[in-house]
Amino acid sequence: MRIFIILLLITSLSFAKDRPKIGLVLSGGGARGGAHLGVIKMLEKHHIPIDMIVGTSMGAFVGGLYASGKDSLEIEKLLTTTKWNDYISSGYDREDIPFRSKQFDRDFPSKIKLGINSKGKIGFQTGLFSRQNMLSLLNAQTYDVRYVNDFDNLLIPFRAVATDIKNGEEVVLKSGSLSEAIYASIAIPGGFQPIVIDGKTLVDGGISSNLPLKAMRAMHPDIIIVVDISTPFDKDVEIDSYLSVINQLNNILMRKNVEDTISSMKENEILITPELGDITPLDADRYPEIIKIGQESIKKVYDDKLSTLTVDNDTYSKYLVKHRTSYRFAPPIVDKIIIDNKTDVSSKLIYSYLHVKEGKSLDLQELQSDLMQLYNLTLFEDVSYKLDFIDKKTVLKITLTPSYNSNGILRFALGFEDDFNSNSSYSLALEYIMRSLNSYGGEWRTRGSIGKEKGVYSEFYQPVNATREFYIRPYIFYKEETISVAPNALSIQSSEKDNTLKLKSLKKGEALAVGYNINSSVQFETGFVAQTDELSANLLIVDKNISTASYAHIKGVTDSRYFYANLVIDSYDNAFFPTKGDYGKISWRKEIKSIGGDLDFSRISIENEYAYTIGNHTVLPRLEYVSTYEGKSDINNLVTLGGFARLSGYSKNTFAGDSLGLFTLNYRYNVYKDAFFGSFSAPLYIGAMAETGTTWNKKNAPFLDDLVFAGNIYIASDTILGPCYFAYGRSDSTHEMFYFSLGRAF
Repeated sequence: MRIFIILLLITSLSFAKDRPKIGLVLSGGGARGGAHLGVIKMLEKHHIPIDMIVGTSMGAFVGGLYASGKDSLEIEKLLTTTKWNDYISSGYDREDIPFRSKQFDRDFPSKIKLGINSKGKIGFQTGLFSRQNMLSLLNAQTYDVRYVNDFDNLLIPFRAVATDIKNGEEVVLKSGSLSEAIYASIAIPGGFQPIVIDGKTLVDGGISSNLPLKAMRAMHPDIIIVVDISTPFDKDVEIDSYLSVINQLNNILMRKNVEDTISSMKENEILITPELGDITPLDADRYPEIIKIGQESIKKVYDDKLSTLTVDNDTYSKYLVKHRTSYRFAPPIVDKIIIDNKTDVSSKLIYSYLHVKEGKSLDLQELQSDLMQLYNLTLFEDVSYKLDFIDKKTVLKITLTPSYNSNGILRFALGFEDDFNSNSSYSLALEYIMRSLNSYGGEWRTRGSIGKEKGVYSEFYQPVNATREFYIRPYIFYKEETISVAPNALSIQSSEKDNTLKLKSLKKGEALAVGYNINSSVQFETGFVAQTDELSANLLIVDKNISTASYAHIKGVTDSRYFYANLVIDSYDNAFFPTKGDYGKISWRKEIKSIGGDLDFSRISIENEYAYTIGNHTVLPRLEYVSTYEGKSDINNLVTLGGFARLSGYSKNTFAGDSLGLFTLNYRYNVYKDAFFGSFSAPLYIGAMAETGTTWNKKNAPFLDDLVFAGNIYIASDTILGPCYFAYGRSDSTHEMFYFSLGRAF
């Protein structure tokens, strides 16, 4: 009966010397949406014209790009070669964020953050994944149609379906920015940040209409091809992670409206359901396979359902000329630039990042790069641009939206470690950074900690120019902790290096620093510190001659007055598990007794580590060298070795001296690589380190025979609380030790 009606419709239209208008409906379904492209490729092969497209979520992504003029091969290359974790990410590109933000990463590795927004209210990000990165990709892919405001004027008329998060209603987007419309349709709630279009806060269209047949019917095609790639509802699904919960919730919400839509289908509406089996919406690494399945789905139904829609070569050629001959957008001359700055950030800073000039041709690639650099300042929720024709002039409008933490950041850090040798500890720290104290970006940073480390720290960070390269930083600190030290390290006689003394360490003082952020990866800082160090312990003294024992309390107090200078390089892509870049630090310290201190010595420290990665394999050679010269330090200022990755197998602070040398070679294998949404999951690593080093004093410079050799093997993960390690370490003799650590290394 259906075939008869379709044939009758085609016949009646042929008398009118016209072919039927064919609409294509593409459902949502995450990575399963690659099958849509397979369907489109087969429709092309069989000369079945597509006159209009409506898509939801991944259907809007594939359909919107195709409607804009991208051919199927271009879209296929995009799907199969894009590193999706670069665009589906929970944070900024660490290589490009300000140097100060990189320091925050190291101090507080927890991924759980709260912010104080521009209204003074506490809040989270509105989504786990950044809107900016995905919009940047979509802007680049739809560049040629930036001026097309009415989606009916695209090469193929198009609609994207989104959902108003405030009331759950379906929103059909048919005009405006194509990239924003596609983004709105794919913005999974709780995943991507919502986007505001025409006053409505929009998220994934799958919630309201995952199979947007109703929106297509409103475009009045003669025949509709409906492709459903949504995930079938699975009552036996294993709920074992955050993402599995979100995925199942989306399936429950979306599958019901899909089944209701399918039950309402009419005779001129043809349903295609690719057999995607166990493929999930997160299987982006299987795009080549998914596309082929889409192609196979057409092969199986072509004779019965689609063959009558094939047109002759002449008709199809005319269709291609009208609907598939994409035009290329010529870069315009920018007549005027408008900065819509909704933040407290100085507009001078914003202009300093822009290369585009009035009266010059627009370089979109350069503009996109500039906007990403601005976004990576971590001050904005997003940075967008729009091109308009006003009074026959091209106006470039750049809009900057304040981030959820534009006025303040709240962080906490948990640290726990255990060497399974009676040494375990925890620390909990809370930090508040008050931002935007003035137009130059002044900040007040305060933190407190309890547990192994008890203390407070407070600083005022004030850039002294609008572009924030130069700054001044006064700060105060108080830190009290218990540390374990081997007796031999303190020149106390003991037959076993593994014996430890429990010492109470107290450091307090104030400092003034000035610095220069040379670029996002290099910082120079110099300053003066007035500090008091106190080290104390209760020692058990045994007199073998008279068989008695007594406790003695020892205490050492040192007043330090010193100048310092640091040059630090940090271009790592990840603070704790880098795959590229390097970290290096050169420090100089000069203790001066004549200005009120107790010490008079000079020290230079050098630290350097590189990350080299091929595939899943990363190698990190690391060198650390500390030399004390022109004087001698005291017990409060010794440098030490021992512990995980610092001569594993020995306890912390087993070796101590005025100077040290350490070389480690770290090999790490990424068990999970390039997983979809991998930036939010906890990747798993296995690895091994080879270590060698020693400490010495000025009087007894080291020889090769003094080197200690050690190594470890480990399992690690980058968790939501920070890096987690379980390791086994062994030295060149019989010393061995297990280690466990989670979160911040206090």
